[in-house]
Amino acid sequence: MRETIHHDWRGDSMDTAKAVDDVLSRMTLEEKVGQCLTQSWRGSVITPCLVETLEKLHAGGLRIEPYTTEATSSKAYGHAIDTGDWEPPEGYFEVTETYWRIKHPGFNIPATEYARRLNKVKEIAMNRPSGVPLHITTDFEGDFSHDYPFDGINMFPAPMGLRAAGGPELSYRVANALGRQLAALGVNMMHSPVCDVNINPENPEINIRAFTDAPDVFSDHALQFMKGLEDAGIIATAKHFPGRGDSAIDAHDELPVIEAERDRLESVELAPYRRLIAEGLRAVMIAHNAYPALDPELVPATVSRDIITELLREEMGFDGVITTDAMGMGAIVKRWGVPVASAMAFKAGVDLILLKFDNELRSQVFFELKRWVEQGRITEDELDNSVRRVLALKMRRGLFEDGGMVDAEKATPTLRDREVVDLSQQVARDAVMVLRDRDGLLPVRAEQRVMVVEQLIIPEFVPENVHYHAHSFGEAMLGHSLNAVPVDCDFEASEGDRRTVRSLLDRVDVVVMTNWFWRVMGASNEALVRTVVESGKPVVVVTNNPYPMGATPEAGTVVCTYSVTPESLKAAADLVYGELEPRGEWPLVNYKLPG
Repeated sequence: MRETIHHDWRGDSMDTAKAVDDVLSRMTLEEKVGQCLTQSWRGSVITPCLVETLEKLHAGGLRIEPYTTEATSSKAYGHAIDTGDWEPPEGYFEVTETYWRIKHPGFNIPATEYARRLNKVKEIAMNRPSGVPLHITTDFEGDFSHDYPFDGINMFPAPMGLRAAGGPELSYRVANALGRQLAALGVNMMHSPVCDVNINPENPEINIRAFTDAPDVFSDHALQFMKGLEDAGIIATAKHFPGRGDSAIDAHDELPVIEAERDRLESVELAPYRRLIAEGLRAVMIAHNAYPALDPELVPATVSRDIITELLREEMGFDGVITTDAMGMGAIVKRWGVPVASAMAFKAGVDLILLKFDNELRSQVFFELKRWVEQGRITEDELDNSVRRVLALKMRRGLFEDGGMVDAEKATPTLRDREVVDLSQQVARDAVMVLRDRDGLLPVRAEQRVMVVEQLIIPEFVPENVHYHAHSFGEAMLGHSLNAVPVDCDFEASEGDRRTVRSLLDRVDVVVMTNWFWRVMGASNEALVRTVVESGKPVVVVTNNPYPMGATPEAGTVVCTYSVTPESLKAAADLVYGELEPRGEWPLVNYKLPG
């Protein structure tokens, strides 16, 4: 077993504080404001937009998403953006924008080449007058969440799948393996672990992103996940404070209101955060939710001083960096617009504003935050204190020593590390389980003629290479038997897809079909499941979600993977054909295994 390298990520020192103040004393107002913004870099092309975002807007960090391309959305394509009644101040400017297609998949870029490009970006940042290095952050929660999907990077099930596959020690190992891969790319911060205890089975946004619905077990897994990331050199960011597991609304669209009393919030939502803070948690992401028991005015946590400063900072004693979630979500911008909401969040006590935009909003937020400081609505002390926390975070991570540069030649070999590869396969196989098999359809026999119906995932999230492509599940099934009729369909099957499936039913003995659920799509494949069930043809549903949105009650046989990643798809095919015994342990306590 590889010896884990433990990084010194706890605590602070007088030397760090002195060094931070020295850097701060040399920074201009513009540099301080920019340091509080995490801007977006989509794709992997170093564009004028990116360089000007670093040099003119003084970005403190980048949230990377190389699976798509940088693309201005509002000017080139006429899409409205949420600016409220915002008016530009004197001196306002916009950076050069990139008029490429929206949601166009990025090209397959090997890890070594991407690491080289990240190094170039970091060098640009280090050559700015302030010399302050970038934090590079991303999402890689598991299942659909993998912001660098290329070069055969080893992926894992969602957190609920880790709980199904093993105990907290496994969550540590997975987080550490993820961290080693991402650190080799040049990432130094991650927006994980998810700390939302999913006690609402109808939650469309969290569900399997949570380890479980039992707070004590949840906290054990979240703590080990945090430690696994930190010991790999990745700054962990617990999210979404104070907790959004008890909601049936997606904050990407509307404002969820968590109606629980304070006692319940303490025992469920806040419990993981108290545990992680006590163990040295360095960063927290705030939820776009409202909590009447914490802020009676129903102000969303993102802009609530009661929640951010009075609860998290003063009562709970958190002295690390606080970041917003992405500021483009409907829960916030429909009320205030992005620029004003961002300044309000900073005034409420956050240190970093997360801006996942490729358009003029990145300049608008920069200038609005600067305007609030110049007008005294945000004091210079408040700004300086936030910048101090951000700089200290970077110093403790060692970014001031080398700017976060990595040996790019080691990036791809790290992804081939046999220990990580084996762990990815093991966890996928240990997580997969049979939720029910009322009609005894499993295992499917090779002599049976099988229709394999596979949903198509939107192309930005499937790298379309030999490791992971749109028909990876179908390919895995065909590896067991060619006595099959392969079919694909839209993520939510169209009427044309349903007609095609109905027309082929007489040719097969059994249907094996996917019913993936993903919050971004807003739907699953339930309608097509009902179509097949109503035909009377035997059907095996393979899903990533054990709640009714995935394990639709119409289906008598359901296999759950907690993941759509390559190893999970192979494990599902092996289970369907009887070459793998189901190993997963039911991960929930308060929601019962569907019968």
